[in-house]
Amino acid sequence: MMKTVEKNGTNANNEGTGMPPPGNQDIFSLPITAWLNSSIAGLLVTDENYQCTWVNDIFLQYMEGQSPLNLSFSQLISFFEPMVDPSVNIAEQMMTFKNEKKPWFGWEVPFRNGEIWEITHLPLVHGEAFRGAIWQAINVTRRHHIQAEIKRNEEKFRVILNNLNAAMCETDIDGNITRVYESFCRLSGYSEKELLGKNITDLFVPENNRAYARALRKKRMDDKVPLVYDMEIRLKDGTPRWILASSTNLYDNAGNVIGGAGIHMDITSQKKLQEELETARRQAEEAQQAQKEFLAGMSHEIRTPLNAIIGMSHLLEETNLDPRQTEYVRILKHASNILLGIVSDILDISRIEAGEIRVNQREFNLRELIQSLRQTFELKVGSRPVTVTAELEAALNTWLIGDDMLLNQILINLLGNAEKFTHEGEIAIKATVENWQENKIWIRFRICDTGIGIKKEKLELIFQDYKQAEEEIREQYGGSGLGLAIAKQLVNFQGGEISVEEMPGFNTCFSFTIPFMDSRKPLVVNAAAKSRKQVQRSFEGARVLVVEDNPMNLRYIMSLLEKYKIYYQLATNGPDASWFLESKQYDLILMDIRIPGMNGLELAQHIRADENKPNVATPVIATTAVAMESTATMARMAGITDILTKPYTPDQLLQIFNKYLNEDETELIMEEVQNISGFEFSEDLDVKYLTDLYENNISYAADLFEIFIRTIREELDKLSVVLENKDWNLMKFQVHKLKPNFAMVGLTWISAKMQELENIFRSNPQPNEEEVVQLFKDVRSDVDKFYPLIEEQYARMQDFIATQDENQ
Repeated sequence: MMKTVEKNGTNANNEGTGMPPPGNQDIFSLPITAWLNSSIAGLLVTDENYQCTWVNDIFLQYMEGQSPLNLSFSQLISFFEPMVDPSVNIAEQMMTFKNEKKPWFGWEVPFRNGEIWEITHLPLVHGEAFRGAIWQAINVTRRHHIQAEIKRNEEKFRVILNNLNAAMCETDIDGNITRVYESFCRLSGYSEKELLGKNITDLFVPENNRAYARALRKKRMDDKVPLVYDMEIRLKDGTPRWILASSTNLYDNAGNVIGGAGIHMDITSQKKLQEELETARRQAEEAQQAQKEFLAGMSHEIRTPLNAIIGMSHLLEETNLDPRQTEYVRILKHASNILLGIVSDILDISRIEAGEIRVNQREFNLRELIQSLRQTFELKVGSRPVTVTAELEAALNTWLIGDDMLLNQILINLLGNAEKFTHEGEIAIKATVENWQENKIWIRFRICDTGIGIKKEKLELIFQDYKQAEEEIREQYGGSGLGLAIAKQLVNFQGGEISVEEMPGFNTCFSFTIPFMDSRKPLVVNAAAKSRKQVQRSFEGARVLVVEDNPMNLRYIMSLLEKYKIYYQLATNGPDASWFLESKQYDLILMDIRIPGMNGLELAQHIRADENKPNVATPVIATTAVAMESTATMARMAGITDILTKPYTPDQLLQIFNKYLNEDETELIMEEVQNISGFEFSEDLDVKYLTDLYENNISYAADLFEIFIRTIREELDKLSVVLENKDWNLMKFQVHKLKPNFAMVGLTWISAKMQELENIFRSNPQPNEEEVVQLFKDVRSDVDKFYPLIEEQYARMQDFIATQDENQ
């Protein structure tokens, strides 16, 4: 075996001398084993008879400890054969190496265990004598797998590009095609030979768009950003097509842009669909606009005569009538109100669908709103044996922030539905706190009645437009089938949900939740609370210009103006009105928006245009039957001060006169009447707190005392169950919810105990159970003790209120 490197190398300076390069004698004098031991490859050395004489540690690691040392050539073949894949004839190949004694590089041998070795055979020859061979083995399994994966990915990529609607090509920096794929040829209609070397822009892009296409390519290369764009192209046969292109730069090893690659997808059908959808959208908008205009026109045409009918029926009712005539007037008013309701419902649903509903957040008093509705529907049920009740949770004792107008409309629709179908029994309005987070409060409203009820299989119909539960209902009760649909959409619009639920004692119960903001400002009752009743007064000296062309409406307005002793001037068209307005000054202008010659909006703009004209600052009240939000917006922009929607009642017109013709600028002419009740609460209650809270408004106090009596024991029972279940989070919520109820009836010390309970839960999520139980026991004991007193106080208040009513 050679121990040193033979000095038979050559170089440029010592060619053929057999001497090593100058300065490298030390390296060339090293033993060959130093090189063999420092190799990172597996090495095996055989002598001149191909007997294994040496292996390095790397080779032994490959063999997992099995050593072929000292094996003869035939033994070596037998040693490796069981390890190598049967597809390899290792004996034949090794025999070729032995016989030919030539170098061999890169022989890849697969093994049965899945590994692949790259074998190199290096014969060692000194002069003419063969001294042996070095066998180098490198495990290239990972590299082979990576190459195979790359090959598979390339093939997959090629198949995808060739078979999907994604045509790819590559170009140089000038846009000349350097490589194309089969899918690109298929899309374009050209062969690969026809495409290579051609400029992609000149070949495919119509001339009027080429500058734009070149600008896109320049931006992509200059900014070094990929681009996605759509563009119209021309194929080989001249067919126009739309493509969606995604292009990116190609770079050399130094990071320089050398061209681009683009994927092109045929989106012609999508473009066509997009154009069709755009056309359909435009037609739908035009149809919607036409519908709005039709509804506006229909509203005006129906409301204009309806205004006169309702107005005249009010005036007729004030004349001396015999019983039969009184009945006729009652029927007339009832029928006209039904017609007005149907028109209003149709307009409401149209406004919702047109997106013209807006939520106007403002502070409002929920108790006043519901009590007002209760009183209104008490009047509507008339002499029928139907009781209208309202029950609000005591915790609802602050000003809320939300849209009280939309809430009012929802409740009116649901109450109107209940009133229509209830002949006897009860209609109940209930409001309870569902949940709250910080200053946001969810309130559940329930409108329940003892009417005809709704069959379960019909429940999915009732919230649909123009649908009623039964066909015979329309014939017997009338209606448009829109009231509940409007209520549902208005509830959903404010982030709530509405449903029909079962309620003991009632046949139908509509339930919905709406979120509001809690202002945390208490509903303080003014000590000088006054009962107000509107009184009629004359407006002598006031001058009003009436612009109206409808004879019936003119007669109605004239009757009211004469009743209120108001001086008025009449104009039946725009030019006449304009002449009057330039001739003299008026205190109020009452005009229809739709008048001949010049519509009301144009007239309003004309009035406001010149500061030197006499009526530039005169209030302008538009009377219109078009109750659309867009109309109100246009009216405000034109300079109209206020809108009076037809049909309007005498009281509504009187409110306008009070607002704009009243010299002391109060909104309504009121007769102030002090309402000092003189009722005294029991000394066993917190009298000072009750006096400060209600300030002698005994009707308000009675409402809350009644609610307390009805609900407190049931609420405490619920709280007891929660305590038994040790649901502390729910317990904290319920305690907070009930806490104010006790103070509202003068049991302020119980409210303080409830506050203690709440503080316990706030400070510790896992409170002392014994402490909680004891406090709750104290609360229940006090309630049981003072409950009879609260009942007695409520009875006294009822008697007191009845006595006051008799004395009025």
